Amino acid sequence: METSLHFVQKLENKLSLTPQVKQSLEILKYSSEELEHFIKEEANANPLIELKEHNREHLLEMARVPNSGAASFVKDEFFDPLLNVPQQEKSMETYLMEQLAVQRSITKREREIVLYLIRNLNDLGYLDCEIEETAERFCVSVEKCEELISLLQSFEPAGIGARSLRECLSLQVVRCGNAPKLTEILIQKHLEDLADGNFQLVANLYEVAKAEVEEAFSYIKQLNPRPLMEVQSGKQEYIVPDLIVEEFNGEFVIQINNANLPQISINAYYEELLLTEACVQTKTYLKTKLSDALLLMRGIEQRHETLYKVTESILQKQTAFLQKGNKALVPLRLKEIADVVGLHESTVSRTISNKYIRTPKGVFALKAFFIRGVKMQSGEVESPLFIKEKIKSIVEREDIKKPLSDQKIANFLLAEGIPIARRTVAKYREELCIPQSTKRAQKK
Repeated sequence: METSLHFVQKLENKLSLTPQVKQSLEILKYSSEELEHFIKEEANANPLIELKEHNREHLLEMARVPNSGAASFVKDEFFDPLLNVPQQEKSMETYLMEQLAVQRSITKREREIVLYLIRNLNDLGYLDCEIEETAERFCVSVEKCEELISLLQSFEPAGIGARSLRECLSLQVVRCGNAPKLTEILIQKHLEDLADGNFQLVANLYEVAKAEVEEAFSYIKQLNPRPLMEVQSGKQEYIVPDLIVEEFNGEFVIQINNANLPQISINAYYEELLLTEACVQTKTYLKTKLSDALLLMRGIEQRHETLYKVTESILQKQTAFLQKGNKALVPLRLKEIADVVGLHESTVSRTISNKYIRTPKGVFALKAFFIRGVKMQSGEVESPLFIKEKIKSIVEREDIKKPLSDQKIANFLLAEGIPIARRTVAKYREELCIPQSTKRAQKK
């Protein structure tokens, strides 16, 4: 067989990002604190960048995040940067991504899905996305998603990626392997009984000694219902809101919070030197650094413009929230905002990542305004709050002698045109603090 070398012309479309676009995308994903750190790093490496710090009295109020990971925030307090030096620590996302990086047996696509799951963990470490929606998003089967969720749940700390308290505790029991024999069934069926101290009732049900139930309960109490507590620092954290919404004359006004960001200007000495310097090498160096400085300034300007535009579109969709709070949130997806502002969905995702907004109702992550809805048989989409009210109403009307199981509640909802899975009913019921049917029967 003869071989030969020859040239072939080939025409193809290829997306190539310029340095300006790359830096703009990088800056876009930074929170205020991360951007402040990035600006100072750039200034240290570039003599043409001159920074002017804001006076301390111009620092805006901060909102403290409780260590419990609760969704609500306490009232604003003035943040003293001298008394609250941030601790250098590994973020939860980084910690899990390091574990993902060593998984050699999965494909690139599967890795992307696991990364998506990691980014949809809530502050407690629970998975906060619907498996059907994830499967549809990545064009894979629900079974494949379940498989990848199991992979995530194999990471440290034990219990990460659980979808409920019961699953979180069960994952830890399986990982440990030395739990008392009744532990698993008590977690799945009798957490409420254990919390109420009904040890004898459970013991009679399984024909075991009360001491066995108490032993299993003691073991369960040692488990961690909040997996991220093992990763997160015990110190108080503070949030610098990236945006502020205030009401003026009945209208809500959005402001970009740049009070903690240093003001950037070009050093006058080096700017003059650039005009007068005769040395070609020095002039080339100064031109490069001037270009970098201007690129940084434009990137920050674009970040603010995009952040404002995206936030404005979000609040236009969630206008009722500003008057009524969380209960008025409506279903909203990234694609809806992307279509409105004319950006790619991934750009919107970067924009809201790690960003917080201070509103008259408190401080919230921008991500909190995106809630999944349930598609009705009519084609309309209703919010989880609407479904919860339906579940609450069904439970209130049930026969006190025969409380409805989660599956029967799901069947009632389906009859009303609301297709919803049993496990979703169970999740919403627990969030409403409604006991399971066996427990309701005992109380009634």
